[in-house]
Amino acid sequence: MRRPRASRLPPGLTPRGLTREQAALYCGCETVEAFDSWVRRGIVPGPIRGTHRWDRKAIDHALDRRSGLIARGEPDIDAWLAEHAS
Repeated sequence: MRRPRASRLPPGLTPRGLTREQAALYCGCETVEAFDSWVRRGIVPGPIRGTHRWDRKAIDHALDRRSGLIARGEPDIDAWLAEHAS
């Protein structure tokens, strides 16, 4: 089985599934250990269930909430989907 290579992505396209090291860099953490601390403290979510990859959008959402860009009472995507399911 061939592994996909990041170099095959179009220029400027960031992969959505990040490795631990990429996720740490994406968050601006200087070390992977600092990123692990953020995960333990609930600042950012852990890896996607069943994988060793972090969802870039989930990290963005968590940091948006943490920084106040998204109101705490605002429902998350799972709540919205449940509310609007047919």
